Amino acid sequence: DLHWYLRQIEEVIVRTLMEFDVDSRRDEEHTGVWVDDEKIAAVGVSSARWITTHGFAVNVDVELEGEGRGFDKRVTLLRRVLEERTGGSGGVCPTVEEVGKVVVLCFGEVFGVDTVHGEIRSR
Repeated sequence: DLHWYLRQIEEVIVRTLMEFDVDSRRDEEHTGVWVDDEKIAAVGVSSARWITTHGFAVNVDVELEGEGRGFDKRVTLLRRVLEERTGGSGGVCPTVEEVGKVVVLCFGEVFGVDTVHGEIRSR
């Protein structure tokens, strides 16, 4: 069930962001993860001839050209959310690598697989 899978990937991202004290949510109408009315993560799945391709992107610290294009809501960054929370006083933004390690751990929790040193191992 692709919809179930999408919701699980979104849950991985929501849990990941919680580890950085960022409240986020899914949107019933739009795929991805949102902070308030701004998209912080995109999720995509495609299936053809019994082969799936899938992926997701958490916007950590890279300004996107033409951000928000194609969405009726804005796109945001983890860095921006953390800066707004601290009033722009230079809150520390984690690196992509730091976020990635947390993603792997949260993926293991959500999908019930063991993770070792940032790698996913089947049980």
